[in-house]
Amino acid sequence: MSVFLSILLIFACKESSLDSLDLPDEVVFTHLPTDISQMLEFGPIGQIRVIPKMHGGFRLKQPFTFPANIPVYAMGDGYIINIRKESRTVPGHGPSHLVGMEYDDFALDMVYTKDAGGYYGHVSALHEKILEQAGEIRHGRGARNEVKIKISAGQILGYIGPHEGFDIGMYDYSRENYFANPSMYGRDYRSSVCYTDYLPEALKQEIWAINPRTAEPRCGSIAYDKDGTLAGNWFLEGTRDITEWSKQLIFARHEIYGDRIAIVDASPLFDGDGILNDGIDPYLWFVKGNNPEPESITIESGMVTYEVARVWVLIHDEHAEPDGTVLIQMLEPEKIQYEYFEGKRAGEVSGFSSNSRIYVR
Repeated sequence: MSVFLSILLIFACKESSLDSLDLPDEVVFTHLPTDISQMLEFGPIGQIRVIPKMHGGFRLKQPFTFPANIPVYAMGDGYIINIRKESRTVPGHGPSHLVGMEYDDFALDMVYTKDAGGYYGHVSALHEKILEQAGEIRHGRGARNEVKIKISAGQILGYIGPHEGFDIGMYDYSRENYFANPSMYGRDYRSSVCYTDYLPEALKQEIWAINPRTAEPRCGSIAYDKDGTLAGNWFLEGTRDITEWSKQLIFARHEIYGDRIAIVDASPLFDGDGILNDGIDPYLWFVKGNNPEPESITIESGMVTYEVARVWVLIHDEHAEPDGTVLIQMLEPEKIQYEYFEGKRAGEVSGFSSNSRIYVR
């Protein structure tokens, strides 16, 4: 599924290609990325279905609109350096007369300075001036169309409407998040930031008005690793690549309910091309009682149990029966033993079975 792959931004040979561009030294955003009055909800970064996503975005008030008619704007001066184009179809939960209708799905990779850039995803139509400068655009998953199109703050780059959401991701190499094993992540991911950090306060407040997240940081977070504790991202022993989705285990906070402990066991997923995971979900749980905090669990904690239930179950009923119990023990500062006991309460779990797994940073 492309939402999984969009965690990683890869701009091939980016450093050398930027040398010829007239780029400012600092990021200066003076415009909102789209018409906020037509957005239903702001989406923070850090959505956890596997490792936290580096992009956030918006949900549209009226999706499945043909043709695309909601403008997307350049927030600041810079360049479009790559255009990606795929096709999507209106899903089964869309309006019955539109289900199955195909529409274009563009992503625009942009740079704002030599250290900072980002992308817009799910743009359904490009502005004619962008199309004129882009030339022929190759279509298909993984196809790149490298360009050097200068953009100015406030310029219309394209339009959204058919898709249900609008994705926005950003990185800044002058700011790097902490991860216990940085070699597992690409540079753009490690340097993921919130584009809202660069907006004037008045524009930021327009976005916060439709932001359901009340926890700080309001824009979300992707980085939860804390040395010597349970908090953060874990990988099944032997994992070599970030696209081995099924081998990921995360102890973090939910992107919307930022005060809630969230556990993701991605073992139900397929590895490799994320499109294989269309319609397949990882285990995504909240913790009954919302404690103990993962940051407090260390080797000295011994075996720890969490009674867990699906996120939406506990959101609607704190007293709901758990789906099961998670058992964890930190064996070393960066190694844990883990097992999920479906249908069992914590009092029914006394130790690991042969089904337990070892995860490392």
